[in-house]
Amino acid sequence: MAARPIFFAAAGVACLIALWQFGFALGGPFVLPAPAQTFERIIVLGQTGTIWQPAAVTSAHVIAGFGAGAAAGILLGLAGSALDDLGAALEAIATIILGVPPIVWVVLALLWFGPRGIVPAFTVGIGIAPVVFGAMMAGMRASRPEFDELALAYGAPWRQRLFEIRLPQVAIAVTPALASSLGFAWKISLMAEVLSGGSGIGGRIADARADLDTVEAMAWVVIALILLVLTDRMLARITKAPSDAA
Repeated sequence: MAARPIFFAAAGVACLIALWQFGFALGGPFVLPAPAQTFERIIVLGQTGTIWQPAAVTSAHVIAGFGAGAAAGILLGLAGSALDDLGAALEAIATIILGVPPIVWVVLALLWFGPRGIVPAFTVGIGIAPVVFGAMMAGMRASRPEFDELALAYGAPWRQRLFEIRLPQVAIAVTPALASSLGFAWKISLMAEVLSGGSGIGGRIADARADLDTVEAMAWVVIALILLVLTDRMLARITKAPSDAA
């Protein structure tokens, strides 16, 4: 059963690499480096140990910002759904924050916190918190309170009502928001690192850009994409675990 989705996922990746090769053939190495050269450079970076420190730094930025933003969005969504007036105020604030481009948050964070430091994690957190908040509010509003009332009438404990009735309903809205926010988190973190000159993957991309080394730049982009896929799979397992336990 698991072989079929794996096959088609691999086919999708193969199609992307084929399009990449086609772009290299059309534009040449200064537009897109050849896939073979890029993967060779990734192997070299791995063998020399150059890959690990920037990958760890960027992963830490993404995980910290994503965790803080998701937690804030979930908690504020719960509070806003419980108090209508607070929810209306928070929705207005979330709409304004979402309307600010991420590049503006990066510039403001550089002014507030200085270069490097917590700039990437902050911009990730402020970028995804409103998205998760909106999903949490929508999930809470769409949940069926009569199910909880029926369970209460039959004497179901609060833990059972929370984990087996309320949270599975809310997860239908929140889980896709978390998955899309994770990809958004990697984009924002890399952009912040490129602009702030950090020591993560974004900083290495900025250095490669300054040296006009398209192979090096593309290698770091592919490394970031690999890490994105790995963290996405981890998130999928984490969000699936509560429903399996239920």
